[in-house]
Amino acid sequence: MKDRFPLVFGVLVTTVLSGTLVIAGLKAGITPGVSPLVILLAWGAFTRASTGNTGSRFLNIAQVAGSAGMAVTAGVIFTAPLVQILYADKGLEVPPVDVKTLIYVSLAGALIGYGFVGLATKKFLTDPTLPAPEARACEAMIEAAVSHPDAKPRLAPSLYLGLLLSFLAPLLGLIGVAKDHLELYAKKVGSRNFGVDLPFNPMYLGIGGLLTIATALLVFAGSFLRLIGDGLLASIDPNDAAGLAAFPDNSMRWVGGGAMTVAVAYSLVRFLRVHKVEGGEALDPLLEIDPKVRRGLILSVVVGVGMLLGWLLWREGGPTPFALTMSLAVLVMCFLMVTLGAILSLQIGSSASPVSGTIFVTTLVLCLVALAFGHHEPSDVLMLTPLLVGACVAVCAANDSSQDYKTMQLCKVRVQDGFFAQLMGLIAGSIVVPIVLYVADQAYTLGSPELSAPQGKMFATLIDGLLLQDALPWKPIYVGLAIGAVAVALDIVAGKRGIPLPAMALAVGIYLPPSLGVGILIGAGFRWFAERGTGKQRNESILAAAGLITGAAAFELLQGILILFGADMDRFVIFGDGEGQRMLPAYVTQGMTLIGILILGVHLFYNSRPGSYARKSN
Repeated sequence: MKDRFPLVFGVLVTTVLSGTLVIAGLKAGITPGVSPLVILLAWGAFTRASTGNTGSRFLNIAQVAGSAGMAVTAGVIFTAPLVQILYADKGLEVPPVDVKTLIYVSLAGALIGYGFVGLATKKFLTDPTLPAPEARACEAMIEAAVSHPDAKPRLAPSLYLGLLLSFLAPLLGLIGVAKDHLELYAKKVGSRNFGVDLPFNPMYLGIGGLLTIATALLVFAGSFLRLIGDGLLASIDPNDAAGLAAFPDNSMRWVGGGAMTVAVAYSLVRFLRVHKVEGGEALDPLLEIDPKVRRGLILSVVVGVGMLLGWLLWREGGPTPFALTMSLAVLVMCFLMVTLGAILSLQIGSSASPVSGTIFVTTLVLCLVALAFGHHEPSDVLMLTPLLVGACVAVCAANDSSQDYKTMQLCKVRVQDGFFAQLMGLIAGSIVVPIVLYVADQAYTLGSPELSAPQGKMFATLIDGLLLQDALPWKPIYVGLAIGAVAVALDIVAGKRGIPLPAMALAVGIYLPPSLGVGILIGAGFRWFAERGTGKQRNESILAAAGLITGAAAFELLQGILILFGADMDRFVIFGDGEGQRMLPAYVTQGMTLIGILILGVHLFYNSRPGSYARKSN
């Protein structure tokens, strides 16, 4: 097979990225698009193969396979942790991550999303109303690689150095030379302590380095609103029964859910419309699909749907009225949300596509069906969650593949030639992501401060209030709806002035701890300060940010594996107040922490600044 080399490279890349970024996504609640990163990796590592007549095809196949696994990462980490979080919140025995079931439903969802977008290629990719921003950015990178081989991105000072720095930073914290955070503000309200920390976490800065300063500001604003809200909740008099009933401890999750609902509704109204393409569908030979391949795509959808419905029928003991009704609801929601996911991705980009919002709507529908049949016990959550995981993976697969296929079309590569690469990347991700999620849960605990899983908390709160308690705290929801309306108004006003202020970023930020919002803002700030006046992100900037994310995530994954196998991480502590350890002065550890944060920021700044290298990459 002529595409074997880029295919193998892409599958290896997607295996590493989808596995390591599980932890990054669980911490941040955000999963950045990795297609540009995969192109840069292939271009930098294989310059000769990336140039000439076959260079464009090489990079396209590598991109399709290399980014596919991240669709599974997003689909799983957004939904699967809700089981562990909800059971822990209710004081029940927390079940472990069900690796086998997650692999099964991830494969099912991947097959649905993969097959559906492949079949609808002509409709999506010939629609002039869908600008496909990420696909056009990837096209520009590929054209630069083919036309200017001497301008390949510098991997050593960007990616490799970022990996090294992000691996050393948590190591310094582990041995006790530096702190993992510095306290900026602290206050005790009632029985709770509230504060804002300056995190020494390369992962947070790296994610910020991939976001625009406007998006980072909104994420930070959302996390700051959460801090204020938690402070107000703590100030409620413990003897005020009415106040506690109206605003329970988890009120900020409902505030975030209300804001998310408005943001999703805005996205639906703005982007979900009938697309009519007159005459152009059959004009582009790059979009033609062979009959045999089309039959394979149809089979993929049939098998994926059959796997999900078969699992539900097996669990419910046969074709009961509830199982049949739920199966119909899953089928309808999958196809609606997959269609919406593909459209939104091509409209605003896969990174900005409100995946969690589409699954939010799906969760509402499935919960209502379950309630109609009297299913409102914690054990029913174990039935709903795999269905949500499958649906979410299908939506994320549609997000990713629609962008990748558009890139191939723009680069004059037949889209059909990328189908197999997409499928192989999805399969790799479906296997590795559930395994890493299990390791992460066993080592750090899903929903804990170490792995906050913001999206999982959102879905856990929704299912708990709607399905289990059959009662919603409407006052926090009204507050969230108001905040969402303000965010949408800002989005609309700023959009008219050409400034992107996505309302979804504020809603997601409400689920994040303030220290994470601070870290993201710092990373975005260093990049923005370096890019002032250019408005263009350099290739090395993307690689540097990705290195900070991946290196830190790899360190925590390695540490998690060691913990899982019984390693005592306290044995690695050299400086501290334990037996046989030497206590360093506070000014030393605090100073090392500040220096470390500055070094990480300078790394982002240097790789983002135009003219940093004698030979420019753009």
